[in-house]
Amino acid sequence: MNFRTYSQSDNSCWGFLNQIPFGIKIILILLTAVTLINTLCSEKFTYWFEDLPSKVFEDFELWRLFFTQFINSYLSAMFMFFIFCTQVVDLEKKLGTVVFLLDFFFKNIMIQITFLILSLIVQIYSIPSRGLWNFYLVYISLQCYANPEQLIKILFLPCQLPGKYLPFVYALIGLAVNQNYDSIAALIFAYIEAKFFNSMMFRPSQSFIKKIENSHLMKGIRIREDFYLMTENLQSYPTKELPERDQEYQGRIFQGQGVQIGGNNINLENIVIDDSEQFEEDDTERNE
Repeated sequence: MNFRTYSQSDNSCWGFLNQIPFGIKIILILLTAVTLINTLCSEKFTYWFEDLPSKVFEDFELWRLFFTQFINSYLSAMFMFFIFCTQVVDLEKKLGTVVFLLDFFFKNIMIQITFLILSLIVQIYSIPSRGLWNFYLVYISLQCYANPEQLIKILFLPCQLPGKYLPFVYALIGLAVNQNYDSIAALIFAYIEAKFFNSMMFRPSQSFIKKIENSHLMKGIRIREDFYLMTENLQSYPTKELPERDQEYQGRIFQGQGVQIGGNNINLENIVIDDSEQFEEDDTERNE
């Protein structure tokens, strides 16, 4: 887990803000707005938008799944500011701003759905789910599952653990701090996403994202220096190459059984068809 550093020329507040991608700015602005609304309006936002299973199941208030992640305590909000500005920056630059924002909301919705399923299993409907910690837990878990043996530092503590153990430590921290089990829901979703979807369940096509990036709504935004375009085809999964001896074995088992699928490319120009015997039989029939 690497913390992002900035050059001396970016030590000013304006230089620091310029280094933050546009999508993360949107998330932090929403986080700040929700925190101010709760402060000035006696937790009204929490009352209407917190993901409370009893409200979702009994009153069908489904909008609670979309914005509950922005409800954080003061300390948690400041911590998330630091985390997003130092650790999540590279993720948006890699995916692109549009994909990052769509994937952010998709992951949070899936976390809430997993949380509601858990609440049905344990039959506890009075404990809410909220906060950006769950998204960060999914993000760091996917990194750890990709490099399970790599030693990773635990937040600010002077100790390191192999990546395969770190998600459980972060889930325990979430359980202790938030006093709910939504961290378990985030951990389950992260495992499913890593195991069955190659670390990313939401994979929009390039044509779809390009339409959004080139839309009239994005006309004045996509020219910003902090706006990142999609450059990677997310729908192409990396394939593992077979060892050479396995490729030879696959070629042998298909010999004489039709066209080999998935082996070496077939060059039709080099195929020679020997029909001399067939031609001799045809000439004999004509002479008769």
